[in-house]
Amino acid sequence: ARKVVEKDITLSIATLVKRNLEDAKNVTVRFTRMGDAGVAMTDRVGAAIKAQADLFISIHVNAGFEKEAAGYELYFPGFGAQEAAKGAPKGESAAIVRDMVRTKHLNESVRFAQILQKNLDPVFPRQARGLRSAPVPILKNFTIPAVILETGFATNPNDRRKLQDESVQASVAKAIADSVREFFQ
Repeated sequence: ARKVVEKDITLSIATLVKRNLEDAKNVTVRFTRMGDAGVAMTDRVGAAIKAQADLFISIHVNAGFEKEAAGYELYFPGFGAQEAAKGAPKGESAAIVRDMVRTKHLNESVRFAQILQKNLDPVFPRQARGLRSAPVPILKNFTIPAVILETGFATNPNDRRKLQDESVQASVAKAIADSVREFFQ
């Protein structure tokens, strides 16, 4: 929208996140895309799985049909997509424990999203959008904590200005990096 190119903003933020985490002893940042080449969502998931990632963050710029849509959004895998433990009587302790282990990444996705929300709110207010459970295809294939961050709306004049501002990009990146540190403490 009006000279805002998602790939430029998201790569800038991701690069700054990596720079912010360079001194973290327990964190290694890997990118699913570094240049101007498109990478299919399935390939992104595959790259995270191959790297044995402990957390997946997909950074995007949102767009809406109206100029009023504003603020960031955080998506995490929905619990509704998970099936209950099969073949076990309701309430069986072993089945409940198996289900908790199987869905641990969902709880951890929500925990990370809450941490990120807390750190992003002062930087780029969410405008009552916030956390959203969503059956987003890329998220349903993970068994690790995963979130999609829509940093703001390129179709909103105020968000667009913020997204293009390097100091705001740096602040968003710092909020993400701080959230990663807190998540792994």
